[in-house]
Amino acid sequence: MDYSGLVGIYLAAGKSSRMGSPKVNLPLGNRRLGSIALRAALKSKLDVTIAITRKGESLQWLTPFSKSEDLRIVECVEADRGQSASLRAGAKVAAEMGAAGVVVLLADQPFVTTKMINRLIDEFHGSEEFISFSHNGVMKPPVLLASSLFPRIMKLEGDQGARSLLRSGCLGKQIKLNKDVYFFDVDTKEDYQFLLKNGPFL
Repeated sequence: MDYSGLVGIYLAAGKSSRMGSPKVNLPLGNRRLGSIALRAALKSKLDVTIAITRKGESLQWLTPFSKSEDLRIVECVEADRGQSASLRAGAKVAAEMGAAGVVVLLADQPFVTTKMINRLIDEFHGSEEFISFSHNGVMKPPVLLASSLFPRIMKLEGDQGARSLLRSGCLGKQIKLNKDVYFFDVDTKEDYQFLLKNGPFL
């Protein structure tokens, strides 16, 4: 099936080395960490969201979306090679769909909202190579990447992510957001404890 619109790439195949266990399955009330931002993506204007998962890891966090027609699950067999491998896996599928671009989202950013994702989409008119958010002058995910960048995505290696592309002179637009909580990511046990106390998920 072909898609002329925009596709989400939901990066959920990280090692979680600083956490000590898979972050995506951390419980938040009756939900799992990995399901929070994914729910926001599936409610957005994205045509389809591709969840990039790690081989052999529990997909319990995906259970609530088992019947979703807007979700595709892609196992990244090279996940140990860094974030670039997951990004390449998602871009490959998006290119095969004929997508005009992708919105790259991180599974450990639970404060990302549907409104934020739709803002990226609404700001994209086809001529920009990227649309990103920024806080204090620093570009932050999620980020929209036009299909013209797919060949460059396929050349990324190691832990190079979308940000490395944007630093290489791409033409695009940045949307300033003053609240840094939107970009909070869960990397450590201390981050998780903060989320349990402050997250609106319980």
